Amino acid sequence: MIVYEDKTSFIMTEQHEHALLAEGFAQNWKSECFLGEEKRESVLYAIAQHDRSWIDVDVSPVWNDKVNKPYTFIDFPHSMKLHFYEKGIDEIEEKDAYAALMCSIHYTQFFDGMKLDKRMTSYLNKEYKRQHRIFSALNLIKNDKNMMFHYQLLKFCDHLSLFVCMQEAGAVEEKVHSWFKKGILQPFSFFKEDMFMVKWKNEVEISVQPFPFRGEFEVSIPMRKVTKELLSHNGILEAFHQTPAHERKVTITSK
Repeated sequence: MIVYEDKTSFIMTEQHEHALLAEGFAQNWKSECFLGEEKRESVLYAIAQHDRSWIDVDVSPVWNDKVNKPYTFIDFPHSMKLHFYEKGIDEIEEKDAYAALMCSIHYTQFFDGMKLDKRMTSYLNKEYKRQHRIFSALNLIKNDKNMMFHYQLLKFCDHLSLFVCMQEAGAVEEKVHSWFKKGILQPFSFFKEDMFMVKWKNEVEISVQPFPFRGEFEVSIPMRKVTKELLSHNGILEAFHQTPAHERKVTITSK
């Protein structure tokens, strides 16, 4: 679950909905800046499904009594989520091995620089074996130029979607989430800049520079504004499901 807080509520977004939003960004990527066109459908599928591991988890949000807030994708216990990570990638591989490879790489890189316990090590070993098997089956090499572009595209669209979901619409200056104060890292050779500068122009428009898309476009994502009052009376699970989703609509522009 993606969660941020205001004075009266927790604004909660399901991870799979965030991934579908990320796919919306990828669908609008400039064709002339897309490497490995023959893999486009697999790449879009990977981006759309990269957080399907969280579908079952997000049906039943969990309260973190240590900080008196709902658990988020950031602090959710590894002991619980590793099983869902593996299950989600298994489901993706049933449909598309190339997409599963991208998602497996994405998930294993979460652990870079982290102190590992036995569960994490076991999970990583299984995913490295999966990656080796898919690389061999698809006759790919690890530093394949097109595949690296596809993976970087997944990460960029993931981060841009999180920019939409992790803070108030229209957030500026000190209200911008710490992950995005300097922008989003720009790893693509098509652009000379080191970072994408991503800013809220107002509550319904986001400016992206350099602009990697075909043109201006609108996207939307369902979110729930779960009030603290409702939580105090009904608990996290009932309060979440009793709160209707509302659509956050934003236009992505170069201006």
